[in-house]
Amino acid sequence: MEAKEENGSSNNNTLMMASIGVLVVFIGVVFFLFMWVSNKGKASVVFPAGINYTGTENQQAPVTANRPIYDYAKYANNDAGWITYNSLQKQYSFKHPVEMVTLVFPGDTADMATFDVADVPAQFNIMSLIETISERDPKYVGKPQEFVSNYWHFFGGLKGLSSIEPYSNKEGLKGFKAIYMNKSGTTSSENYFFVIPGDTNRMIHFSNVFPKTPEAQQVFMKILDSVSNKMGATNVTPTAAAK
Repeated sequence: MEAKEENGSSNNNTLMMASIGVLVVFIGVVFFLFMWVSNKGKASVVFPAGINYTGTENQQAPVTANRPIYDYAKYANNDAGWITYNSLQKQYSFKHPVEMVTLVFPGDTADMATFDVADVPAQFNIMSLIETISERDPKYVGKPQEFVSNYWHFFGGLKGLSSIEPYSNKEGLKGFKAIYMNKSGTTSSENYFFVIPGDTNRMIHFSNVFPKTPEAQQVFMKILDSVSNKMGATNVTPTAAAK
């Protein structure tokens, strides 16, 4: 009798452990499916300037616990202390306050740069990059306005063009300011596309990723006015590789 009771107890323990194991596996599968569906939904909205990273850099930028605090009012009203950033591939340059560290993506073919100025990781908030038109759609090569007007077609999170108008900056670059409609019914941030003189296949693309305060917007517009396809004598800008 005692042997039978021991065997029965052992069988019950085995059955209990097996049940717990099945439950753990079931919970794990449910969690995996939940995460997969969530990530799949997020990845369907892809657009530079605040929604999702669209470049070719495999390494993601670090997520800092405390975002830098920048004195936008000081920068907006004082041109002293502004320095030049030359893009890694020497395709464009712009000026910015020396205190603001440029974040770069050394492995990205689009020559991207940005600042840590939003509540999302830097790779989701790209400020500047080079658009190679033929990589988007060869039929728009040499047709910059058509390319900008139809740019929304390349991103699943957009449903149309809200507005487009000619734009030029103080460095003499000419191009277009465009705003797009998201599928949620809201508009994107402002996008500025500059034609590179003598180049029919590339455009310099800047997106307004800065906070929507008057001072921060003044800083962005000053940066935008300094954009050039000519490099500075030296690249004295402090930068951080977004790895």
